[in-house]
Amino acid sequence: PCLWQKKITQAFIETNSDIVCIAGTSMGKTMTFWMPLLFKPGIQIVVTPLNLLGKQNVSSLAKAGLQSISISSETAS
Repeated sequence: PCLWQKKITQAFIETNSDIVCIAGTSMGKTMTFWMPLLFKPGIQIVVTPLNLLGKQNVSSLAKAGLQSISISSETAS
């Protein structure tokens, strides 16, 4: 992991505050919001403009035994 990924993940785990992380495409943001899910119970909301990315994350998290949903214009009613 990159130093910025470690810092974001550590902030998620050690603090009880909202965090905004902005990084470019393919920079590794996914790891920064997956890691806290493994160590800290609770609800996490991730906003992405890409419907496919939401679906991929739901699938991958399910394989890791973590419940998740993707809400998009396709699933909203």
